[in-house]
Amino acid sequence: MSAIASPRARRLIFPAWCVWSALAVGLMWLDPGLETVPFHLVWVSLAIVYGLQAWPLRWALTACVVIAVVTGVPLASHAHDGVLAYEAVAEMSALFLVMVWQVRRRIMAAEKARRVAERERIAKRLQQSFVRLASHELRTPITVARGYAELLREDCTQPHLVEDATVVLDELGKLERISGRLLALASSHDAQRTQTVQVEALVHRVAKRWAPVAGRPVHAEAAAALVVGDDERLETALDCLVENAIIHTECSSIVLRAFRQGPWAVLEVEDDGPGMASQPPTSELEWPGSGNALHGLGLAIVRGVVDAHGGELAFGEGRDGGLRVTIRLPLASRPLGAPVRP
Repeated sequence: MSAIASPRARRLIFPAWCVWSALAVGLMWLDPGLETVPFHLVWVSLAIVYGLQAWPLRWALTACVVIAVVTGVPLASHAHDGVLAYEAVAEMSALFLVMVWQVRRRIMAAEKARRVAERERIAKRLQQSFVRLASHELRTPITVARGYAELLREDCTQPHLVEDATVVLDELGKLERISGRLLALASSHDAQRTQTVQVEALVHRVAKRWAPVAGRPVHAEAAAALVVGDDERLETALDCLVENAIIHTECSSIVLRAFRQGPWAVLEVEDDGPGMASQPPTSELEWPGSGNALHGLGLAIVRGVVDAHGGELAFGEGRDGGLRVTIRLPLASRPLGAPVRP
């Protein structure tokens, strides 16, 4: 296919087909009674060339008319001489005109699909650009507002004003986290670095970092497995899952696992919280069910990271009735000299 796709090869396709068709038409004249074989070859080759080059409709119709005349004359001559029946001539002509029409339909459908995919790609790029810009633009006013709110809280002597300033600071903190997640969401589909990542070390690193702030045990059960991807993006996805488990559990432990399963490296985050509700999600940004609801941005980040790495995301019930989120990533053989994130 790469040879056919080259410009030089495309330039040679039509002249080569013209030579081939001329030879086939010559055989139709020279071999009465067997003219159906070169006739079929001419029309089949026309359909193939048309499919490869996607001519404009006017050119395609002109080519069909010319080939119909060139191949129809020897057929009519042989039919007049009694070598071939007129019904066979009409049947073959109609058959291959329908074939070319179908090729045209396929090309139009492929072109429409290409345009739709291009529009979706542009819309996605614009969306990511907007989210990045919005996240950056939000940071400055949030920082300024936080500074003034902290000064007001420090200078206030009235308890109710101190409480109000604390509420403002809490809300600004939420806005900061949302801004950070928007930025993570915008870049979640882009695996910017492709290196060999040891998922065992990744899981232990995430569990160790969250243990002091979780207020409950965070266990890591991991076996060695290698994937190729962006370790920071994968770590961000696990952070979102662990944060969700912390929010929706109180005293129960959280377990992070990593193991090999066939061609996959499997990463799991499991808790024994409320688990999944019976209702299906109403939006792609919702967790499957409302019992253990991951924030919409968090799920979008996880899904974007998994998709960017060619993986799969699944939800299920944990061993103790909670929620288990499973990420499957394609295993990769470690290339020589490839760095492994410790």
